[in-house]
Amino acid sequence: MKLYQHYKDKPYTYVGLARHSETLEEMVIYETRYANAQGKVWVRPKKMFFESIVLDGKSVARFQEIPLKITTTSDVTEAEISIIAPLIEKSFGQWDAKGFYSTFNQHKKFHLAIAYIQNQPVGFKIGYQRNREEFYSWFGGVLPEYRGLGIAGDLMAAQHEWCQKQGYARIGTKTQNRFRSMLILNIKNGFAIVGTDPSDQEGMKILMEKQL
Repeated sequence: MKLYQHYKDKPYTYVGLARHSETLEEMVIYETRYANAQGKVWVRPKKMFFESIVLDGKSVARFQEIPLKITTTSDVTEAEISIIAPLIEKSFGQWDAKGFYSTFNQHKKFHLAIAYIQNQPVGFKIGYQRNREEFYSWFGGVLPEYRGLGIAGDLMAAQHEWCQKQGYARIGTKTQNRFRSMLILNIKNGFAIVGTDPSDQEGMKILMEKQL
């Protein structure tokens, strides 16, 4: 995961590695995840970023990676829905319970993945079986303050791994042009655009499919 915490308790996003143009030393590029008048983007030698320091007589990491935990289930109950409902509301601006259950109650075999950071649910991805050959990736989201950390990609990977183990031949999904980040993520992970659906009440949807 790309989320790190400094030993002084400040959170940072790990952006990636670069090389010093003169010495070729590897450098870590990272960003603050809090308001900092001195700047948002920082750079530090890789060795220093990942080193340990002595604090109060104990060896601690200068920057400690905050792990991402993903739980999965095929038995989606009200307990799980009560967890993802606030995520949907915060991610999309509303929780349409009627619309959710209208689709949910039409299907039986589901797969739900929920992402946690420090025991807090921060994202989810849910889908259902269309038939023995195809799984449909229905709904997913990540809290705005935790976007850009690769969580959506990790949730997608968990879903696709499960689908492969279940023997599905393909995964279908649909999105809208306004959800650019999800459209790009789908394409990067092997989805192809196979058509459009202009009849959807929320506007034209882009139909996508991935062969497993």
